[in-house]
Amino acid sequence: MKTLVLFSSADHQGNTAKVLERVASLATLEIINIDKLTITPYNYPNQYPADDFYGLVERMLAADNLMFASPNYWHAPTAPMKALMDRITELTDVEKLKPKGRALAGKNGLVLTSSSGRDICPIFDQIFAMFFRYFDIHYSGKLNADCRDGIELDQHELERFIAQLKTGNLSG
Repeated sequence: MKTLVLFSSADHQGNTAKVLERVASLATLEIINIDKLTITPYNYPNQYPADDFYGLVERMLAADNLMFASPNYWHAPTAPMKALMDRITELTDVEKLKPKGRALAGKNGLVLTSSSGRDICPIFDQIFAMFFRYFDIHYSGKLNADCRDGIELDQHELERFIAQLKTGNLSG
């Protein structure tokens, strides 16, 4: 099972990065820092200059698991993460790209986040749940680190998350 991580954070060495490092020490991941890519924002005419988007889509299509890793900022992922999700809409608009959009169906989608709470924010969670549902990506797992007083990560949840990544059994 190939796992591609789409990572974004205002602090590339911050809490989300540290949680991701911990997961990466236990599972094989390909991590892409989307903040270092040039991805033009979505627009209705679908007119885009050359950027990194199409190459990223190809890497997404080559993966079995797509993990979105972002801190929770005001109940939402980072602006670059949201911009990427918006741009993926192009795969539903442009006739020649529709097969790529449909090819996302059946992939496993996972979310890794850090926040100021024990549980993942329901609004943050729904952003990804609705995105995954739209593209028929299985919402297969989520991991939230409570970072109010350092990084607190439930060991059982971490072990389950890692087991899901390694086995491909992402149902629970």
